[in-house]
Amino acid sequence: MQTQTLFVEVRPDTGKQTARRLRRQGKLPGVIYGKKAGNIPLAIPLKELERLLAREGENALLKVIVTGNGKEKEFAAVIREVQRHPIKGVITHADLYQISLDEKIRATVPVILEGEAKGVEQGGILQYGLREVEVEGLPADLPEVITVDISNLGVGEHLEVADIKAPPGVKILSEPDAVIATVVSTRAVEAEEGAGAPVGEGETPVAE
Repeated sequence: MQTQTLFVEVRPDTGKQTARRLRRQGKLPGVIYGKKAGNIPLAIPLKELERLLAREGENALLKVIVTGNGKEKEFAAVIREVQRHPIKGVITHADLYQISLDEKIRATVPVILEGEAKGVEQGGILQYGLREVEVEGLPADLPEVITVDISNLGVGEHLEVADIKAPPGVKILSEPDAVIATVVSTRAVEAEEGAGAPVGEGETPVAE
C-alpha cells in the first residue's frame, strides 16, 4: 500500500461556529489521535481529502503533516471514520488514527472478482457473497484490494474466504467458510423465486 501525503492544520477551537467558518474556507473539522499524536483537533482541506478518497479509498495509508503554532509534526495514519451529511452526502468530519509503521493493524479490504466463471458460460448465474474481508498486517504490506480469480468456477461451485491467497505478511481474519462467490443453475434460481412468490387468491399451496 502506497503512502499518501495529507497536509492539515491544528484547529485552535471547536464548536459549531468554528465548523461553519472552516467550511466557508473550504476546510472541514477533524481529529488525529493515537499514542504519539495524543488528540489533536484538525482543519482538513476538503478538496484534498475528497480527491484522496476518490483515488485511494478509506484504506489509504497516510503521511499527515500537521502545522500549527509555528511547528510542524509528521504522523503515519489511517482514516478511521468519515462522517457525511445525511442528505447532501458531503463530508462533515474525519477521524484520523495515528499508527506505527512497524506495528500490525487491522483493515477492511474490498474483494474484486476477476475473470469470467466457466459456469456462467454454461448458463449458470453468478451470485456475489462477501464484498470485503478483514485483514491484519504491517501498514505497508496491506493491499488496497484483494483480487480473486473466478475463471474455473463451475455451476454448483463456490469460493470461500479460505480459498483466497493472502499477500505475503498479511493474515485474513474473516471467517474461512464465508462465501465470496457462487455459480448457481438457472433452475435453482427459478425454484427459489417460485418458492418466494405469493399464493394467488383462490389458490392453495401444493405440498411437496
